Amino acid sequence: MKILLVDYDAGTTILGGDTHAYDLAVEWKKCGGKTLIAAADYSYLRRKNPEKTDYGQIEEENGVSFLWIKTPAAADREKKILRGALPFEKGLRRNFPLIADWKPDAVLLSSRHLLGSRGAARIAKKLDIPLLCDVRRIYPEHLREVLEYAPRHYLLHLFSHTQKAMYQKSCRILSVYPRLGEHITAFGEDAGKFLAVPQALPRVFSEAHKPPQRHMDFVRRYQEKGNFICLAGGQIEQDQQLELLIEAAALAPRDVLFLLVGNGMFKPNLKREVKQRALTNVLFLDGVNPQQWLDVYRTADCLYVGLPPYRWHQYGADTTRILLAMASGVPVLCAADIPDNPVEAAGCGKIVPPKEPKALMQALEEIRSMTAQERKSMGERGEKYAAKNADVSCQSAAYWSALQTAAQEQKDKRRQKEQKNPARQ
Repeated sequence: MKILLVDYDAGTTILGGDTHAYDLAVEWKKCGGKTLIAAADYSYLRRKNPEKTDYGQIEEENGVSFLWIKTPAAADREKKILRGALPFEKGLRRNFPLIADWKPDAVLLSSRHLLGSRGAARIAKKLDIPLLCDVRRIYPEHLREVLEYAPRHYLLHLFSHTQKAMYQKSCRILSVYPRLGEHITAFGEDAGKFLAVPQALPRVFSEAHKPPQRHMDFVRRYQEKGNFICLAGGQIEQDQQLELLIEAAALAPRDVLFLLVGNGMFKPNLKREVKQRALTNVLFLDGVNPQQWLDVYRTADCLYVGLPPYRWHQYGADTTRILLAMASGVPVLCAADIPDNPVEAAGCGKIVPPKEPKALMQALEEIRSMTAQERKSMGERGEKYAAKNADVSCQSAAYWSALQTAAQEQKDKRRQKEQKNPARQ
């Protein structure tokens, strides 16, 4: 089976960035499947972008076929990233003969920004093959709550219309948001198309690497002084709810140390707040490579993960950050109000409301009062849960099954049409 996977931001282990499409393609290859990933040659998510002199050809990147489409540089704001929308759509149109010669059996759109949706739908229609949509962001809610666009902003209407169109045109709608069916129904579409797929940790987190010894030694030095380490790691942005952690730090005893590891646009704001509050129990460290996060996490006594109380979390949330913390085998303090929270399912930590520092501090004290063995057992439950439920192979199998079913259904429809109209053969 051959799959055309349209993902504007697709990356690889070497290029970095969003490796969701690449991880799926590697897994499908084990099943005998072939994947062609159509991606923009520029994405702000990647560590580096492919430098191409020739376009309009299929290339191999670590055993996976890529069709790179020339696009301009764009930032992580829908207003700016739309600069790449038209060139990407034109690129898909111009490369249609190449894609047709490759003969895909199905098209999967897996774009965070829905860029390429028109092109993906057009290709599926012209080749008479099924179109499936992998919903990775919920619009217009993402624009309204995360990026705080005004209710009447044209982008809300544009992205709403695009998402609704994909709900209409897709024969299957896949997503890690377990209750997305409610959103599909709100758009007036058939929720029967929806299939929930499991969350998965990208392969990059488990690749061979050199441990971040400087970070690990730093944490251990403070532990040897009798400090209890609560660590938060990752890209330091506003949606990590780190202000809540700093508010909790103001209530904590001096021997509870809050360590924030990572880089990001919101880091200077947090540093200013810590300085204004004159907190001596909050420290900052630079981020590490993706492969090294688990090493850093395992040195801590407990980990903090926060998710903002967005209204669209009623449909579910991307719990990758939570699952990564769980995979470390360390107890997790989770400030989130989401359905199907994996921390609750595994019993590997404490869940608190997103905006209550006193509740967070109380939960931290409960973990701190445990014996070392009790904390170890709690963390191991999370590690076992992540190993069983968050492996890419589980997620890819769900996608693979949906793609095979959709492709077979389309073949059956074509066969029925041919039987009804034998003269057209």
